[in-house]
Amino acid sequence: MIIKVDFFEMNGQWDAWCDEVGLAGYGNNDLNKVREDVFDAIRFSLNREDIEFVEEIIEVDG
Repeated sequence: MIIKVDFFEMNGQWDAWCDEVGLAGYGNNDLNKVREDVFDAIRFSLNREDIEFVEEIIEVDG
């Protein structure tokens, strides 16, 4: 299963969105920490380990 995850920063906080689970962010200023938490949360929410993530960083004015 391939899931596209869009990461975006607003007011210094990173969050993420994917169509499969919607807003999947954790509002942290460390993108790597948010990536780790988001990927774990998506795997947990979908109850799957066989997920390949495609990432995109999106600029949002905050």
